Amino acid sequence: MQAGKTIAAKRERMTSDSERERVRKTIRKRKVLSIAAVLMLGATMIYLGVKAFTEWIRWMSKREEVVLVEPEPSVEIIDDSTGRRAEKVSSRVKELVFNLEEEFVLKEMKVTRAHIPEDKIREIDLEVEGFSGLVKVSMDRNAAVTAEDASRMIAYLKGQGIEDCEYIDVRIERKAYWK
Repeated sequence: MQAGKTIAAKRERMTSDSERERVRKTIRKRKVLSIAAVLMLGATMIYLGVKAFTEWIRWMSKREEVVLVEPEPSVEIIDDSTGRRAEKVSSRVKELVFNLEEEFVLKEMKVTRAHIPEDKIREIDLEVEGFSGLVKVSMDRNAAVTAEDASRMIAYLKGQGIEDCEYIDVRIERKAYWK
């Protein structure tokens, strides 16, 4: 400091104690308001979090459990190589026979038996109630389309007066054969 000069000399104007006190109060108010705003925001976030958590718990308690069950056909599956009931059948064959049963029920027909032919790999033969022959189906086709084709072919044969046939073949899309 220089002699004869005060700290106030460097300032443009002198501030009194009351003015400084007013500035301090304003700063304190701002601090208190900002802390209050942060606390309010935190309380709001906690409230919304608790509400979301309780809604999630409520949703979880109402949620249905999905249990995957392997479809089991009600008809007997015969292995033609042994002439007895097939003991070991793949899940794909079981699922196809199950789906075919359901689709034939929609067509007001009933599958009574399923045969796994001895010399065929991807074929299943079905016995249908009210039809004397077998229905040859492919494992590669959709069950709904196959049942539709078979029901139409059976209706066609009955309409033509053909009561006795060995089989109908609906393994190929948009084609049906009978013997």
